[in-house]
Amino acid sequence: MQFKAMTILHKGETFHLPFIVHEATSANLYSLFDYAAACRLCEQENYQPIIINTPEGEKKAAGVVAALDYKKTSVCSYHEWSLGVFVCPGDQEAPEVDFVNDTSLFFQSMLDSDLIGNIVFCPKLVLDEALPTEIGFEYYGFPKELGVVEYDYSQQISNFSVMAKGGPWIMKASFPTRRSAFGKFALLGALFKAYGFRPVLQSMGKKEFFVTLAGSAKILAKNAYMKIKNDPKTEMYSWRNRDCKIEFNPESKWGKILQELKLQPKLVCHVPNLEFKFSEPVNQK
Repeated sequence: MQFKAMTILHKGETFHLPFIVHEATSANLYSLFDYAAACRLCEQENYQPIIINTPEGEKKAAGVVAALDYKKTSVCSYHEWSLGVFVCPGDQEAPEVDFVNDTSLFFQSMLDSDLIGNIVFCPKLVLDEALPTEIGFEYYGFPKELGVVEYDYSQQISNFSVMAKGGPWIMKASFPTRRSAFGKFALLGALFKAYGFRPVLQSMGKKEFFVTLAGSAKILAKNAYMKIKNDPKTEMYSWRNRDCKIEFNPESKWGKILQELKLQPKLVCHVPNLEFKFSEPVNQK
């Protein structure tokens, strides 16, 4: 996939595309969502949630809550918090994925399927720098707003929290940055059980992967493509309530929405060396 060079002049500042992240770190909480609540977030959009069928016979949606520390980019350094829903085009029958174990929520990266695709719709993003916030909103249709994003991490513990500008805090999370070597072997076994040997080995051999980030049609019906380098030092493990904590503030609008989503973290993915290219805005089909 080739990204087109593009220049945006915004408030007297020049913004060159593709946007390049040279150095960043991210924490990603792959989660199950209440299906009806996820559908409400996608109302009047061009996308709908992918269906997750649990062993208990429940219909769920899935997505990710993420905190990102952009240390070096082609624009500026900043922090970002995002809520993403794994979606497919609204004019097709929604694909269904069986939940085998926690790694089942990694299906967009593991399954090479045109039906499932690689689209993530983010109904809310909070950043702590004005320029990437405004560019994302005005040119891509991403529902970004300024706020306070705190993301701290060490070799042992990661923490992040987010609040809207001038508003109450939305959510807080704390979890180990990594697990033991035994935990890594357990995760590999879970991946083999969920996907089979060949897809897992093929995924491990990839040098990069792609994500389509969907803007809101209520703002501007645009998408962007992300070409992400595979970081071999990525840590991935199952969420455990004994040492992983998450809180939502029902006094804030988006804290209440997260509660309504009945967000259940299942998988933690810590990427210490995140690098990617972010394309020019393209029209949604």
